[in-house]
Amino acid sequence: MLTVTEPASAHLANMLVEAEAPEDVAVRFILQGKGLAMGLDREQPEDDSFDHQGKTVLLMDKQISELLTDKTLDVEDTEEGQQLSLS
Repeated sequence: MLTVTEPASAHLANMLVEAEAPEDVAVRFILQGKGLAMGLDREQPEDDSFDHQGKTVLLMDKQISELLTDKTLDVEDTEEGQQLSLS
């Protein structure tokens, strides 16, 4: 299963606050071409989810979860500010 660091989950929570997302909405990883994109969505029954301080902040379906089994989602500092990184 994907590992989500504490800084990454906090970053996702901040993204949801900035987007003024409803309480039952989280960031979802979506397959787009040969890569991943992010969107906002509601949790589906078969989703894997990740929480931050009791709120779901990240969703993904089983197919994406399997692709990211040995990966870690973290935050890195860039010239544009903090960004999520997958390694």
